Amino acid sequence: MDRKPMMQIDASETTIWTLSRDRKTVRMALPPLPLPGMPEPIMLLMDIKAQTVDAMIERLTILRSQMLPALPAPGKRTRSWSSGAAANWSRTPDHRLA
Repeated sequence: MDRKPMMQIDASETTIWTLSRDRKTVRMALPPLPLPGMPEPIMLLMDIKAQTVDAMIERLTILRSQMLPALPAPGKRTRSWSSGAAANWSRTPDHRLA
């Protein structure tokens, strides 16, 4: 991977990832991205089908297993669904289903 300078994105995962009303796609919406030479920031929106989400999760799982620091043992993870992440999750207007 090329180590060119990267732009920090200040957004929460609940803002970036939302489920479509028909529940068939997930939208990835990045905050407006300023680009040199462009008069206005660009908006990047990607609607991703379930099959692609599955492939992304599989690939990210493989890559995460190779990253440092290594994942802690399952009983010692701090942000697992069973240890309170579910209690901190809330529905925003973007997550409501029709």
